[in-house]
Amino acid sequence: MRAYAALLTDFAQAPDAVQTLLLAAATAQAMDWPNSTGGAASAASSAGAHLVRFTACTTAMVPNNCMVNLVSTHASGPSSGTSATTGTSAGSTGNSLPVLGEKAYQIPTWSTGWSAISPVAGYVIAEIWRK
Repeated sequence: MRAYAALLTDFAQAPDAVQTLLLAAATAQAMDWPNSTGGAASAASSAGAHLVRFTACTTAMVPNNCMVNLVSTHASGPSSGTSATTGTSAGSTGNSLPVLGEKAYQIPTWSTGWSAISPVAGYVIAEIWRK
């Protein structure tokens, strides 16, 4: 039942941290989860990061779609003949999850960072909430 709270996208308080990636078309970029001082955390659990809301838009600020990976630098876009990886444990490459404009997810505690890819150039904004 804990995952249901992550489905809401209207949080009552401002995020604790915000990260923005500028993506080139079809090129994955990655970031570490931020710690409380703004540096890179070794894992989401040490950063205290629990929820993230991703928002994707083009460089013209038009809503966009992208794929995010909550646990690794292996974000990949869908293409003909690709197979999905189903790793959900520490050390796996994780899964690329869709963000259709805006989407919130619960961050795995063992995640060391996140990555995103978009078919067109644009921004992916991560709003991060700590416990």
